[in-house]
Amino acid sequence: MKFYSKKLFVLTLIVLMSLLAACGENSNPASSDKNSENPESENNDAEKQTEQEEYFFTFANVTESGPLFVELGEGVKEAAEVAGIKLKTYDNKFDGPTALQNSKLMVQDKPDLIIEYNGVEGVGKSLEAVFKKAGIPTIAVNIPVPGSPLFNLSNEEIGIDTGKVVAEVAKEKGWTADNTTVLLVQSSKGGWEINNSVRYFYVTVAEETGMQEVKPEDITPMTTKIGEHFIQVDSEATLESSYQAVKNVIQTIPKDRNILLYSINDDSSLGAWRAIEDANRTEKTLVAGLGGSKQGLDELRNNENWVAEGSFFMGSWGQYIMAMGVAILNGAEPPEVTFSPQVVLTKKNVEEYYNGGYEPVVLPELPEQNQYLIETGVLQKFNNIEGLE
Repeated sequence: MKFYSKKLFVLTLIVLMSLLAACGENSNPASSDKNSENPESENNDAEKQTEQEEYFFTFANVTESGPLFVELGEGVKEAAEVAGIKLKTYDNKFDGPTALQNSKLMVQDKPDLIIEYNGVEGVGKSLEAVFKKAGIPTIAVNIPVPGSPLFNLSNEEIGIDTGKVVAEVAKEKGWTADNTTVLLVQSSKGGWEINNSVRYFYVTVAEETGMQEVKPEDITPMTTKIGEHFIQVDSEATLESSYQAVKNVIQTIPKDRNILLYSINDDSSLGAWRAIEDANRTEKTLVAGLGGSKQGLDELRNNENWVAEGSFFMGSWGQYIMAMGVAILNGAEPPEVTFSPQVVLTKKNVEEYYNGGYEPVVLPELPEQNQYLIETGVLQKFNNIEGLE
């Protein structure tokens, strides 16, 4: 009896376990079928998670004291907001030690990405060491930081294109190599690349007007004069420093000579132009700006002697930099230089891009090397680039 009872118990237990297993097998396919009937459920969860993810960037502006750079800073903040990116900003004050100190503070913030606009090329290696040690990806703006992809205009191209426009206006006025001097305002501490604009401006004007020709590499930060055709002064790339530099040299240019004035940015050109006004030399001076700032656009529209304005749409740089940052965090390998949009504005074409205001109504098409930015979807949020929807 005991044996029979034990055997009956074992058989009953086996049957119960089989029934439970069968129930489990029947329940799993039902759960799987439910997911297959709603395949969007998993995708929606992923999209929701992506939308909730917020990147954190830090941005050190070269300075917050000049109109052009204030415009840049505000543009970066606005772009970050549109792109849904948290942003913290710093002011490098056009000073190397300040930029280095700010780099250490930015690293302590532990951002996903750092945007570095340093105005002193000589501290680039030190900045590289800080960012490399922290292992935080970095974008350099306008002036290179070794090891970081660069966002910048083509200073060479803008210098050439501006030189052609100014030379044509000068020739229409009957100005020649015999009666004209090119006055350039550089910023030696900014490094070689940033001064390519003024360097290639002179090379182009010389070719167009018959002035003494030199190779671009022969115009160095130490070059101050080439015959009667070329005078170069140094500045901090700010309005006040450029005013003082031109004020100190203008008296060395004979009053019967015409002047073609050009500098590395609008703030500098505005300061240099003020010195020309103080010296009562405006009637025999043509000037071109670089930056497309509000002040530069006003001068182009209202000052008959301000004949060209190289615009690289600095107020819109933020949207490209945000897209560049997101692309890097998504695993993209950007080219050595991602170029800003740029065009040389004249009195004839300015309103095609600005339509009477200060915000561009359209930005030029993306060049080939910038096509990688499209995949991030960031630029599409601004809806202002020609050919991009």
